Amino acid sequence: MIDQGLVLSVFVLALCALGLSWFAGTDAPYVPTKNADLKKILRVAGIRKGKIFYELGSGDGRVVLEASQMGADSFGIEQSWIRVLFSRIQAKKRSLHSHFYHGNIFDREYYPADIVYIYMLQPCVNTLEKKLRKELKKGAVVITQKYHFKSWKPTKKLKSFWIYKKV
Repeated sequence: MIDQGLVLSVFVLALCALGLSWFAGTDAPYVPTKNADLKKILRVAGIRKGKIFYELGSGDGRVVLEASQMGADSFGIEQSWIRVLFSRIQAKKRSLHSHFYHGNIFDREYYPADIVYIYMLQPCVNTLEKKLRKELKKGAVVITQKYHFKSWKPTKKLKSFWIYKKV
């Protein structure tokens, strides 16, 4: 006979693990970008067929999925494995060819990117500013939301979004 207390304890622990994974990450709290603003900023940044798009800290995948729907080859890097799984399911449901990877955004290189999207806290943005300056090709576009690069001059500003072009 199975102990009901043990089953309940395992169930509660599993829910806690899922919850911790959903909210995992120290560089940014999980705050999704509003869909109304998203399409406009991606259009202004130049998302279209043939562009390579990365979102660093892709959360629930909405930005990557939107970029993919607009024709870009789209990639999301996310620290929470449960959000990666959720994003992959959303892509499959929409029949979109989007790529989601679990891992640390600092462990990858982004030199093939045409457009990079970041919504992170300022300390992370500061570190990414240096990394992307070194890795991105000339002409690559970076979008930041709410927290911005300190030493790059934005080419456009739209509400809380700033767009930069690597020179």
